[in-house]
Amino acid sequence: MQVRKIQATAGGTFMITVPKEWVEKLQLKKGDLVSTEIDEGNLVITPTAPKHMGHSRTIDIDQLKDQRFLDLSITASYIQGNDVTKIFSSSNKMQPHHKQMIRKTLEGIMGVEVSEDYADHVELMNLIDPAKFSLTDTIQRFSANSAAVLGDAVTALDRGDATLAEDARSRGAESFKLYTLMMRLAFQAAKSRQLREEMKLADISQVIVMTIATRELSRIAYYAMWIGQHVAALTQRPDRNFVSVVQRMSKTTADMQELAVKALLSKDIVSASAVFQKMPQVRQLYESGYKLPTAYDDKNAYRLSLILRDIRGIAGYAVALADDAVLGIFA
Repeated sequence: MQVRKIQATAGGTFMITVPKEWVEKLQLKKGDLVSTEIDEGNLVITPTAPKHMGHSRTIDIDQLKDQRFLDLSITASYIQGNDVTKIFSSSNKMQPHHKQMIRKTLEGIMGVEVSEDYADHVELMNLIDPAKFSLTDTIQRFSANSAAVLGDAVTALDRGDATLAEDARSRGAESFKLYTLMMRLAFQAAKSRQLREEMKLADISQVIVMTIATRELSRIAYYAMWIGQHVAALTQRPDRNFVSVVQRMSKTTADMQELAVKALLSKDIVSASAVFQKMPQVRQLYESGYKLPTAYDDKNAYRLSLILRDIRGIAGYAVALADDAVLGIFA
C-alpha cells in the first residue's frame, strides 16, 4: 500500500498519481485506458484490457520425505492458483523415482501437465482457464457425483454386487479431482475481482461461503466413497431389515444434500430449513439399524456399522451445508 495525495486541476476535477512499479507490473503504458468505479466505498481502478499475470511456485523435492508430502505440496500449489510449479533437486540431479512420484501426483489433479522435463528439474503447467468455469455449476456437478456414488453403493448392498460397489468407490475417489479444481477456482476468485465478475459471483463474501461449502461437499464425497468400499469388502449378505434401514437412511440423506445445495445456490431459506427438519429422522434410523439383531462375524458386523456411521456423516455435512446456505443468504 502506498499513500497518495489527491491533486486538484484547474478545471475542477481531481487526480492522483500511481507508482511506476505498479504500471510496469501490469504492463501498462502511456495512453492505455483504465476504468474507475466505486465498489463498497472503495475507489477501484482497473485496466480495461488487463493482461494475465501468471503465478509460480518452486518446490525442492529433496526436502520432501515421501509421496504424501509431494502430493500435498503440488496440490497446495495448484489450489493456490499457481500456473507454473517448478520442482527441482537441490542436489542438482533428480532421481528416476522422483519423476515417477511427480507423475503419480498428477493423476489426481485436473488440467496439469509436464511442460519441461530436465535432469535437475520438472516444470508443471496448468492448462485450465478459470474464466471458462462456473463455480456454482461445478458445485452442482460435484454434489450430483457424490449422490450417485452413494446411490450405487446402496444398490450394490441390496444386490450383493461387489463389482458395482467397487465401481462406486473408484468413481468416488476420482471425483476428488473435481474438488481440487473447485478449491483452485475459489482461491483464484478470491484474489481477482475481474474473475469474480466473469464467474458471476457477487462479491468476496459469496466466494468465502462457496469455499466453505466446497469443503463440506468434499466430506460428503469422502463418506460416499467409503460406503462403496465397505460394501465391496463385505463377505456376508446383510438381512433385508438392515438393507431397508440403509435404503431409507440414504434416501433421506440424499434429499437433505439436494435441498442443501438448492438452498446454497438459490438462497432458499425454506430448503435450508427442510434440511434441519430431516436430521432427527436420520438419527432415528441410525439407532434402529444398530438395534437390529445380528448374525454376522465381527469383520462384517463392523463394516455394516461403518456404513450406518458414514451415511449419518453425510447427513451431518448436509446440515453443515445448509448452515453455509443460511450464512450466504444473510451475508
